[in-house]
Amino acid sequence: MSAFSVESRKEDKFKRRLQRIVAEEDLAMQRDLIQRAAAELDIDLLTCAAALVYLSQPNLYPARKQQPKLLLPLPHSRNPHASYKMVRYRLAVGSQHQVSREDIQAVLIEESGVDRKRIGRIDIRDTHTLVELPDGMPADIFQVLTEAAIGPHRLNIKRVKPNKFRQLRNASQEEDNR
Repeated sequence: MSAFSVESRKEDKFKRRLQRIVAEEDLAMQRDLIQRAAAELDIDLLTCAAALVYLSQPNLYPARKQQPKLLLPLPHSRNPHASYKMVRYRLAVGSQHQVSREDIQAVLIEESGVDRKRIGRIDIRDTHTLVELPDGMPADIFQVLTEAAIGPHRLNIKRVKPNKFRQLRNASQEEDNR
């Protein structure tokens, strides 16, 4: 499937959502906010709207290639996610639902806008999946992921409470490695 057709489908879906909102919602307060924000930020309305599209749909278009950033290795760190705190979540889909790691990554990226590189360990089990995501997920994104689905199966994401024994064991292993 070509990238153009994928982008075209995403655009069509976005346009249908806009059309539904315009038809069903009273947007007077939002219109006023946009006019005030554009004036205060000294930007035109079209640029303001474009920024809002990017904000709400960061994966609508593929990212442009940027100059590679110089990454310095973190001392004593074998974990690529060690530079920021990760939180473990439980998804209500597992191997019995015939989901793959790629399916899970795709829905997380599409629905939450999380960067692929910031998705940690994905542990697919029989009835559920454990996945590590960066700490600080906004409530609205959490709600979207609760309702998101892979095929007919909803993710029904839930935060997993940290295991204190595992944290102590990992901390002592890090001390031993130094």
